[in-house]
Amino acid sequence: MKLSKIILLLFVTTAFVCTTAAQTPKPAKRSAIENGKDLTDTKGNVINAHGGGFLKVGNYFYWIGENRHDDVLVSCYRSTDLLNWEFRGDLLTRQSNPELADANIERPKVIYNARTKQFVMWMHYEKRSDYSLARAAVAVSNDIEKPFTYKRSFRPFGNMSRDCTLFLDDDGSAYFFSSARENYDMMMYLLTDDFLDVKEQVATLWPGGHREAPAVMKRNGFYFMITSGCTGWAPNQAKYAVAKSIRGPWSELTNIGDATTYHSQSTYILPIIGKKSTSYLYVGDRWDGKHYFNSKYIFLPLTFKNDTTMEMTWSESCSIDVTKGKIGQANPNK
Repeated sequence: MKLSKIILLLFVTTAFVCTTAAQTPKPAKRSAIENGKDLTDTKGNVINAHGGGFLKVGNYFYWIGENRHDDVLVSCYRSTDLLNWEFRGDLLTRQSNPELADANIERPKVIYNARTKQFVMWMHYEKRSDYSLARAAVAVSNDIEKPFTYKRSFRPFGNMSRDCTLFLDDDGSAYFFSSARENYDMMMYLLTDDFLDVKEQVATLWPGGHREAPAVMKRNGFYFMITSGCTGWAPNQAKYAVAKSIRGPWSELTNIGDATTYHSQSTYILPIIGKKSTSYLYVGDRWDGKHYFNSKYIFLPLTFKNDTTMEMTWSESCSIDVTKGKIGQANPNK
């Protein structure tokens, strides 16, 4: 009798556990990005890709950014709609190379080199202890979703290199932008054909201007760059400049957004090329300097009155239609 009761109890318990597991809800499919809120992946985990960049490969958009959990340095997510993101793996960890064992990696950006058929990552490299190194670092991979091979860190032409970005132009040439001279100058470099080194120091932009967090785009033959001021973790007024040639001259800086850039700092501008139109998405980080993992993301559309004027206004949420190439406001799922 006791044995029968035990068997029955085990059966009921097992059935309950299996039923409960089967009924665990999956995260609802997202129809809009809710700005300044936790952004989770398709498994419900918070996305860790701050200071990151985006690129499209085949049918997928890839988002690659900082991940400071445990021994992870750079992580990769992918999406077909820029709204629902699937975690694909860690691209760099402290075990990837001895030089990364005690490193702090910031603002990783990846572009594809059609000549070498490699994905190339540039980033800001520091030791965890301080900000004294101010170096650029490079890594490569044949597969955007697989771990990258770390190459080295260095100072381009001897210059300090902190906040940075990459830009791949229509002619296949690639450029690296980074803050130098204790963030007083924004440096612009042409990369070598393999994208693994700097070939030329093209320009020193806004000398003494104290600019960081560069994000570069091209529209109708004009180049735009958004940068922030240097106020540590605190947000400040973003400014943009425009140029007919990427090599300059670049215009003077013009304010965009509000006095705090809606409590964010620029990390990337993503063109969304649809069948009917092309839109441009501002992606920023809303940093929490005291609690890094509480930092959030801001997605907002950039608009243009003409070829040389850029604007950005706040909205609580951002909807994206990648087929039409449209960005707008939306009521997010509650």
